[in-house]
Amino acid sequence: MNANKKILVSDYDQTFYLNDEDIEINKKAVAKFRKEGNIFIIATGRSYFDFHNKVDMYNFEYDYVIINHGATILDKNDNVFENFSINNKIINNIKKDLQLNKSIKRFCCSKLESRVDFEHNDLTKINVKYSSKEEAMLINKVINNKYANYINSYYVKENSLEIISNKTNKSNAINLLLNRLNILKENVYTIGDGYSDIEMIKDFNGYAMVNAVDELKKLAIEEYESVSNLIDKII
Repeated sequence: MNANKKILVSDYDQTFYLNDEDIEINKKAVAKFRKEGNIFIIATGRSYFDFHNKVDMYNFEYDYVIINHGATILDKNDNVFENFSINNKIINNIKKDLQLNKSIKRFCCSKLESRVDFEHNDLTKINVKYSSKEEAMLINKVINNKYANYINSYYVKENSLEIISNKTNKSNAINLLLNRLNILKENVYTIGDGYSDIEMIKDFNGYAMVNAVDELKKLAIEEYESVSNLIDKII
């Protein structure tokens, strides 16, 4: 076991990235963290394409990335270690219950493709946006109740819900990486703000952003205004 090596897992939106000034501070903190031999992982709901758009825009470094809320795990060189698809047999049923006639935007993702349709095989994520938070939350509840044996559905920002296989989540993806990296669980620190971060905050040394949803804050050890502040504490 790597007894001294630490892992920090950070959500991206509204966590690692709050604004252009904050991410520059976080980049410097992560560089110091990694220079000491530690591992930095981004765990995001973003797809492969959407995540790499941000990497290109802000030029930040990381060791591994967990995309689509845990559906796919890659290293910094884009080697795929794990990928979990939604059961193809239930896609048409889910499509009906999503009430797409009420949606204002929708797209699906596969392993490394970020904009495919429902007819594409082996979807890793479904994103549907509605006109109000209330409508999105209601449909999200219906989907979770009806298809709990197959999927996890999360409410995300901008009145949207995102669906992935129930064989995975961010916490599960972290555990898969721990097995590969041979690092003690107690040396793993996580920080996030949204519903899909709850499992990893609960299962590891979990911290919340001050702007996090209440359900996550209740499980967190402490709240931080910036990822850099948590890094200062860890090292």
